[in-house]
Amino acid sequence: MTSTCTTCQSAYEITNQELEFLKKIAPKIGEQTFEIPAPTNCPSCRLALRTVHRNEQNMYHNVSAVTGKPLIALYSPDTEWGKKYRIYTHEEWWSENWDGLSYGQDFDFSRPFFEQFNELSAKIPHVNLIQIGNENCQYTTGTGYCKNCHLINCSENSEDCYYGKLVQNSRDIMDSDYVYDSELLYECFYVKNCNNCIYTSYSQNSYDCGFSENLKGCRNCFLSTNLNNKEFYFMNEPVSKELYTQKVQEFLGSHNAVQKAKEIISDLRKKRIHKYANIINSENSSGDFLTNTQNCTDCYDVNDSQDCKYIKVGVNVKDLIDCSNMYLKPELNYQVMGTIETYNVIFSLYVFHSQNVAYSEFCFNSSNLFGCSGLRKKQYCIFNKQYTKEQYEELVPPIIAHMIKTGEWGQMFPMWHSPYGYNETVAQDYVPLTKDVALARGMHWKDPDQKDYKPQTYQIPERIADAPDTITKELLACENCGKNYRIIPQELNRLRNINLPIPHKCPDCRHGERMTLRNPPRLYARTCMHCSKPIETTYAPDRPEIVYCEKCYLEAVY
Repeated sequence: MTSTCTTCQSAYEITNQELEFLKKIAPKIGEQTFEIPAPTNCPSCRLALRTVHRNEQNMYHNVSAVTGKPLIALYSPDTEWGKKYRIYTHEEWWSENWDGLSYGQDFDFSRPFFEQFNELSAKIPHVNLIQIGNENCQYTTGTGYCKNCHLINCSENSEDCYYGKLVQNSRDIMDSDYVYDSELLYECFYVKNCNNCIYTSYSQNSYDCGFSENLKGCRNCFLSTNLNNKEFYFMNEPVSKELYTQKVQEFLGSHNAVQKAKEIISDLRKKRIHKYANIINSENSSGDFLTNTQNCTDCYDVNDSQDCKYIKVGVNVKDLIDCSNMYLKPELNYQVMGTIETYNVIFSLYVFHSQNVAYSEFCFNSSNLFGCSGLRKKQYCIFNKQYTKEQYEELVPPIIAHMIKTGEWGQMFPMWHSPYGYNETVAQDYVPLTKDVALARGMHWKDPDQKDYKPQTYQIPERIADAPDTITKELLACENCGKNYRIIPQELNRLRNINLPIPHKCPDCRHGERMTLRNPPRLYARTCMHCSKPIETTYAPDRPEIVYCEKCYLEAVY
C-alpha cells in the first residue's frame, strides 16, 4: 500500500508485514481491542518524531527545584517557546520524597489528549541528567559506571574519556565516537579493540595507526585503507620502519600538517572500495551497522535482535517497529523511544521495566498505564491517577474513542511536546532540517546564545610544542560556527603526548565532522558496481564511492 506523508509529502510504502504487526500489537482493554491505524508519516518523519525528544549533547546551567542549588541539566532554564521544568538531581528524582500520583488529574473529554498530557508533563519533576554509577562525570549524560569523563554520552564502563558518543568499555579516549573495547584514541570513529590510534575509522584489532580507514589486524599503518594484517604501511604501500617513522612525523605536530593529512585520507576514502553495508553475521536483514540480527528490515545500530523494522539503536530486541534507543529485551513495542526491558508498549518515551503502557513517558517498573508521566512501581493509572483494574478498563476505552475523534489515536507525541529545540536533538543528526522548515512543521528551534559567541583574541599556536599551559585559561572561538570553547588540562596533556595541535573547532563541530563519516539512515536500491547484483545500501546512487556487494567486496579487499 502506497501512502503520502502528511509531514513531508513524500510517498512511502506500508507493507502487509506492518499491517499485520499493527493487528498483533493492538491494545486489548478489558474485552475490547482497539486497532491502531496505519502510520500517516513516512519512516524518516516517524524517526524524527521519536528522536526529537532525545537530547544527548546540549547541557545548561540550571538549579534544583528542591534545594535551589546550581546543577547541570539537559533542560535550558529559558527557552524561546516558554517551556520550563522542575529539575531534580538524580538522587532527588529517585527519592521517596515525592510521588507522581500527587500530580494526577482527570481526563477532560472536551479537550485534545496531547494538550492535556503536555500540561501534565510540564508539572512533573524532570531529572537533570541520565547517569548511574559514575564518578567525577559531571558533564555527561546517558552514561553508566564511568570515571573521570567529560562531555561524553551514551557510554558505559569507560574511564578518562572526553568528547564522544557511544564509548563502551574503553579508556583514554578523546574526540571519538562509536568506540568499543579500546584505549588511547583520538579522533576515531567506529572502531573496536584498537589502541593508540588517531583519525582512524571503521577499524578493528589495530594498533599505532593514523589517518586510515577500514583496517583489520594492522599495526603502524598511516594514510591507508582496506588493509588486513599489515604492518608498516604508508599510503597503502609497505615501507621500512625507519622510512615509516620519518613519513609519519611529517604529518604530526602542526595544524597545517594535520589538515594536509585529513585532505589525503578524505580523498583515499572516496576512492576505496566500500562494502554495501556494515552488516555482520545477519540473516535476511537490511540497513547499516547490524550484528547478529535476523529478519531486521531497514534497521540501524542494532545487535543481537530479530523480527524488527525501522529501528534506530537496539540491543537484544524483538518484534519492534518504529522504535529508537531500545535495550535489553524489549518486545512488542511500536513507536517508542528509550526503553529497557519492556513488553507491549506503544507511543511512549523513556519507559523501563514495564508492560502494557500507552502514551506515557518517564515511567519505571510499572504496568497498565495510559497517559502517565513520572510514575514508579504503579499500575492501572490514567493521567497519574490511581484506579482499580475495573475502573481502568472502563475509562480507557472512551479516552481512546475521544482520541480517534480528534485524530490523535495512532499518532506519536507531536513535535511541540518536546522540551528541546529540534536542532538540540539527535533528530537533527538523523533527519537534518533548516530552521525555516523545522518551524514550518511546528517544531521548536534553539537559537544560539550570543554570550557564547565572543570573538577570539588569542592566537592558537601552529604547533603543539608551542602551546603553553595557560592556553587552558583562554576563550577560543570555533573557526566553523564561532561558538566559544576551552581546552581542558587533560586535553592539552593528551595532545602533547600524541604530538597533535590544538583543535580550531569546538567539540560540537568536531563531533559533527565525525558523524559525516557515516551515511544517513536511508536505504537505496542500486546495483553492485562490479557484478551488477541488486543491493540495498545507504550509499545514494549519485554518491562518488565505489560500492560492492558483500561477495565482490570480500574478493577485492581480502
